[in-house]
Amino acid sequence: MVLDNFITWEFIASYMGTVIVTMLMVQFFKELPFIKSIPTKYFVFIIALINIVATNVVTKTFLISNLYLMIINAILVAFTSTGTYDFTVKAVKVNINKRDE
Repeated sequence: MVLDNFITWEFIASYMGTVIVTMLMVQFFKELPFIKSIPTKYFVFIIALINIVATNVVTKTFLISNLYLMIINAILVAFTSTGTYDFTVKAVKVNINKRDE
């Protein structure tokens, strides 16, 4: 079994693939000094849009007429990504703090 294709373009082209890759990239890049000044929700949107456009370009399905839909989809991915982070990470922090009291 060859384990060199964890993430493929087909996976990134799916909704959950875009959400997962967006979350990974945001967590990796968010500590860069010039990124810290950008509000998180806008940075997540930018990364989501880059992922969606890149996937469309690589799979040769990019059309300028679909750009509006890509922006709407990037907003949806951004809401899902930030909501998932808030639900998993912030909930854990709150529960840990409550136990310490």
